Amino acid sequence: MALDFKHASIVEGVRFTAQVAVPNVVQGLFRRREAVVSAVDKIPADGLGFRFVEGLVAKYGPDPFWVRVGSEETLLVTHPDDIRIVLGGSPDPFAPDPEAKRKGMSAFQPTALSISRGDLWRDRRAFADAVLHPGSPLHPLAASFAAIAAEEADALLATDGPLRFDALNAAFQRLTRRVVLGAAAADDTGLTEQLGELMAAGNKMPGRPAPGYDAFHERLASYVADPDPDALTGLVAAAPATDDTDVPGQLIHWLFAMGDTLPTNLFRALALLATHPDALDRVRAELGDEPATVETIAGASYLAGCVLEAMRLWPTTSLFGRVQAAEHRWVNGQKTPEGTQLLIPNLFNHRNSARIPYADRFAPEEWSEGTAGDDWSFNFFSHGPQGCPGAALSIFLGQAVLGRLLATATPTLEAGPRLSGDADLPYGFDVYSSAIGWLTS
Repeated sequence: MALDFKHASIVEGVRFTAQVAVPNVVQGLFRRREAVVSAVDKIPADGLGFRFVEGLVAKYGPDPFWVRVGSEETLLVTHPDDIRIVLGGSPDPFAPDPEAKRKGMSAFQPTALSISRGDLWRDRRAFADAVLHPGSPLHPLAASFAAIAAEEADALLATDGPLRFDALNAAFQRLTRRVVLGAAAADDTGLTEQLGELMAAGNKMPGRPAPGYDAFHERLASYVADPDPDALTGLVAAAPATDDTDVPGQLIHWLFAMGDTLPTNLFRALALLATHPDALDRVRAELGDEPATVETIAGASYLAGCVLEAMRLWPTTSLFGRVQAAEHRWVNGQKTPEGTQLLIPNLFNHRNSARIPYADRFAPEEWSEGTAGDDWSFNFFSHGPQGCPGAALSIFLGQAVLGRLLATATPTLEAGPRLSGDADLPYGFDVYSSAIGWLTS
């Protein structure tokens, strides 16, 4: 006999919309609005939203349960076994393109892998896998990328004053252009500005390419047509592609994931290391005397754990959305129809102390020596067939930059949230109002 999932009340749905969904939207789903992010952090909305979801899960979980988000009945998924069903069943029957995501991303990457289905998804995934090499221990161009990372890190250390997020982000945008497009794109800040404008248009969820998209796409295509052998464009010609792949369109996701999301996580990782001296000592011991070599970078599993912990503690995507492309029968016997909306609340799942003993502390060792990498509760890179094909490359670049920075300077948190190994870490971290200083030897 099928058992219906439990339903949160109408009032709880209104509160979920107001406390969880709306703050996520107003901060900017695709391009963050700095002033709004800082204002929301001061409330603090992340902590209030976490506590509210925690109460809902205690009342209606651990199975999925229905909550009204706006006008839509949505299935909230919090248990790792159910997350495995959803993400393990993507893109079919759990498709990655719920309406809000599809409408927003259509503004700046209408042919993106992450909003594709069926044969289109398989076509574009095969291309991404061939260029990004997610199954390889080391990317074929790792040596070139490590050298680029060292150069950009050195340039950051040469600047005066504390490190602000804007400076780190600009350095990573330059690094990203060099890694993805090649040396000729290093100073093409106009390309990055174009992408930022298109992503800002995506916040309004227009459902179609934003004005300027065609010119941006043409600009990207010019780099693909003249590939750099030391960049990802140099691997494009050998990758499987069809007329439907839209090769320049696939590079867009790599540009914003490496050039916006990754520096956010690295800034937070630096802040954690600045306030956890034992972890910093262990990172330095792991890096030894040759922190810039490919072998050292790739083998720095504890340093990688520091980056992954920043992503766990403060996920840049706090809500994962899926939509059913077909009817699905759950283990309790209930069928949910095609079109059912699902949400995976990453912030709650990542910090759920009922399941995660280290939920509110900085624990890189859980990645380097523990089982955190196998836990389906943690989904900043997703899991299953739609796990991010660029995850390993992103972490490698993060390790390369951090390793170079930490080899010659000690970070200090000069402005920002209170972070300590003696107290629970906060649920939010506003990078825009924070600053990291350097003590050099």
